[in-house]
Amino acid sequence: MSSFDFNRQTTRKGTYSVQYEGTEKLFGTGGLEPFWIADMDIETPEAVAEAMKKRIDNGIFGYTKWQNPKFHGAVKGWWHQRFGITLEDEEIHYAPSVMFTIGEVVRQFSEEGDGIILTMPSYNAFIGMLKGNGREIVDCPLIRNQGTYEFDFDHFEKLCRREDVKAYIHCSPHNPTGKVWTRDELAKIRDICLRTGVFLISDEIHMDFTRPKEQFVSMVELMEAGDPILVTTGLGKTFNLASIPHSYFITRNRHLRLKIGRNIASKYGMGAANSLALEAIHAAYTECGPWVDELNRHIEQNMQLVEAYIAAHMSEWLDFKKPDATYLAWISFEKSGLEDEEVHKALIDIGGIAVSPGHIYDVKNNQHFRFNVASSRHRIEDGLERIHRTFKKITKSTVQ
Repeated sequence: MSSFDFNRQTTRKGTYSVQYEGTEKLFGTGGLEPFWIADMDIETPEAVAEAMKKRIDNGIFGYTKWQNPKFHGAVKGWWHQRFGITLEDEEIHYAPSVMFTIGEVVRQFSEEGDGIILTMPSYNAFIGMLKGNGREIVDCPLIRNQGTYEFDFDHFEKLCRREDVKAYIHCSPHNPTGKVWTRDELAKIRDICLRTGVFLISDEIHMDFTRPKEQFVSMVELMEAGDPILVTTGLGKTFNLASIPHSYFITRNRHLRLKIGRNIASKYGMGAANSLALEAIHAAYTECGPWVDELNRHIEQNMQLVEAYIAAHMSEWLDFKKPDATYLAWISFEKSGLEDEEVHKALIDIGGIAVSPGHIYDVKNNQHFRFNVASSRHRIEDGLERIHRTFKKITKSTVQ
């Protein structure tokens, strides 16, 4: 039996949460039950909250140095304990956010109009960031194979050989599909990028949501001194700290590490670390391993519920195979024959539910939606009933 209650009712009333108080503006109507944005309806572990409270009790929040044994030791300890990876202090660098780091690498290693490879479907913030920086999105679609996703290495290498292609943004584990990359796949990707001179950025923000955790392979394991490779991550997803900006990146390319560090401090004036984030990192990475393990068991049970419910009640219209990572269910309605716009309007109007439409994760039509299961079991059951009600109505089905 779990020693943590992930089914406890929570509230975000008065916190101006994007998931609840931002849903009406985004979806055009009020009163929707939200399952769209990638944060959790689960409280941050007590040890992390207490560490931040203790820091607040000090009462002074001036400029804070992240280059200290407490920060380095916590990060190194987590990576060694969870993934068997040994890091050195100089390989780890604090940064304002994961997306800032990815954007900065893109700006440093490409010019406006250059191509950056994304595997479609892709985390929608990558798409927006590349458009915002005037880069061309180069689509390398994942291949669907019996409910799983495979990487098209031949097509990827052809794209990497294009003169205008400068970088590849890799998402590991993959959002939104939940794909966990094998060591062999990662080795092939690294080899192609090195041979073709394409910079490899690996976003591993969902790394702690791989089930089992031993299945996760970080690009750090394959990284050698001087490689044009950077891994970026943080606590935002694992410990539900998205509103406390922070991240860190790992690279064994000293020139790159120094250049990004200088830009953060001098070009952008963002060199000061978040003092609460530093306390959160230390507490999370030194005290909360059992909490993460129990959380993953809870998410796995919720994923099993989604899979079983769809098989029993909605298999006529929906396909879903439980992923090995993330807390995001990537659900297909391709077999329903319905169009994206009709389905997403009906989910809002009939189901009263806000889920992420698949087309925002692609550069073409995508008959999927993303459903967040990082909640209590009761909320997931309610969400599934809302989806069921919607598809029964729009397909005029009598299926129970």
